[in-house]
Amino acid sequence: MSTEEIYTYILTVFEGKSFENIILNKNNTEYKSSFENENRDKIIKEMNTSKYKEVMEKLARSFLKNIAKGTNSNKFTRDDCTKILEIYHKLILNISDRNMPYEKIALEHYTNVKNFINEYTSEATKTTEKSKYSPEFILDILNVNLNEVSGKSLDLGCGKKGELVEYLAKNGVDAYGIDMECEDTDRLEQEDWLQKEYPEKSYDLITSNLTFTKYFNDANAEEANDQECFEYAQTYMKILNSLKVGGKWHYVPAVTFIEELLPEDKFEVNNSFVDDNVMRTIIKRIK
Repeated sequence: MSTEEIYTYILTVFEGKSFENIILNKNNTEYKSSFENENRDKIIKEMNTSKYKEVMEKLARSFLKNIAKGTNSNKFTRDDCTKILEIYHKLILNISDRNMPYEKIALEHYTNVKNFINEYTSEATKTTEKSKYSPEFILDILNVNLNEVSGKSLDLGCGKKGELVEYLAKNGVDAYGIDMECEDTDRLEQEDWLQKEYPEKSYDLITSNLTFTKYFNDANAEEANDQECFEYAQTYMKILNSLKVGGKWHYVPAVTFIEELLPEDKFEVNNSFVDDNVMRTIIKRIK
């Protein structure tokens, strides 16, 4: 294997397994069997080649590009690339340490990567609270064209009064919302989004602005919240599967660490920036 093939495979395994396990609800230990039988001397040797820096920079740019996909602007700086390079280099150093268990290597790398991503998604907390937004402004943030909305919709974290739900309903949409702080009405349901049932293929539109995915990112950033993160990942997939074919989920902030693992034959993912640090996502169910 070439230097690039070795490191591409290493990064794919160590970055992907944790959230693949969450999505598929399984215990996958492929990284153990794959690397316990590898010759670590070969990895050390490759670190001393002229290709090492070139390959690592290429992989770092690819990582950043994947986060920023869907925008034509360059939202990442050389400092960001340097941070990723440091994370990747630390991973390779750990792998070359024969005394370091692979479980520890995987956990350290996983934590470093998710903390890097969280630096950007957590910027959403600097934005005004959703309850102070007008429905029109929320739709603009989420990039929802009211003229294209029809059928049944669900707003996750609709707030006490469900202003967006009422606005959509007045515009002919069969709109509903859930929130822990709202009162039960014909359209609003007081419910924990981690406990709610999401019937398959039920909604044409789902919206969530600084709500569900913000808390998903927060759980992902805290090592002590592994169980909560697992619950959010499971609920995330239930929500996606509650979309009708052709239906869309518009949300802010993005959760790129799980979006990149979604099956491309079932979901179409598009990212764009609300501002320099906050990314929105639109996921369309295509099958």
